[in-house]
Amino acid sequence: MVQEKLYCKMTMKELILTLSKLRIQEIKGVRILFPLTKLQKTIFKAFGAKEPS
Repeated sequence: MVQEKLYCKMTMKELILTLSKLRIQEIKGVRILFPLTKLQKTIFKAFGAKEPS
């Protein structure tokens, strides 16, 4: 988070709100993840977490 300087750009509440917008749709038993936004990818990278697939 420090390297990406997210603490300067966003509050923790904004980070959580951004990640809460991840969308999954299930069609005939198959889960489809909507594409991540650039900001969501940055957040995952900053925390060293693997992007959902």
